[in-house]
Amino acid sequence: MPIYKSYIPNSFTRVKVWKISESYQELLSSIDLSKNTLEKLNKVQSDVGKREILSIRHLLNEFGFSDNDLYYDENGKPMLSNKQNISISHSKLFSSIIISDFNVSIDIEKVSDKIAKVSEKFIDYEYSFLGNLNNELERLTLIWCIKECIYKISNEKLPFIFKNNCIVTPFNLQDSSVISWLKFNRIILSFKSYLYSFEDYKLVYLIQNK
Repeated sequence: MPIYKSYIPNSFTRVKVWKISESYQELLSSIDLSKNTLEKLNKVQSDVGKREILSIRHLLNEFGFSDNDLYYDENGKPMLSNKQNISISHSKLFSSIIISDFNVSIDIEKVSDKIAKVSEKFIDYEYSFLGNLNNELERLTLIWCIKECIYKISNEKLPFIFKNNCIVTPFNLQDSSVISWLKFNRIILSFKSYLYSFEDYKLVYLIQNK
């Protein structure tokens, strides 16, 4: 399908979301792919995984880039040939990309009751403003997305579980954005996260404050 959502938080940043309704063959037949992507597709077993990869390439085209403009550094972080910052996320039904001159990241997740069961792995300070976790699935999912975005955006080698280093300030589901912090070693960084909801999914994109 065409672009499902588009956001322009500022004149230097663009966000696009793709709803993956096409079959693998439909996605494959309508796009030119690099050798690296073809090799990557051959290694992926699931149809869902293959469609996620292809939908990202279609999104790149919507931004005006080809598959050959995308590459990955030694840490697996996506990079663009024109040196703009890019972040990528997908979650079965949706894929998303943010491209900016600023330091940015993006994450999309489906709301699930499983999130409450693993909350101790990523929630710390946030317990102070959350209620019964079984009734907080939407906010828990947004907090997960925010912390995943911070993990992606940081140039530091963060521990995989860094709940004590990342603080999300109090927010309500009606809020369109929230401030969060990364405090790691001697580094203190502030971020503004933009919050969106659609079809049982939560989307967060994050921009580092100067």
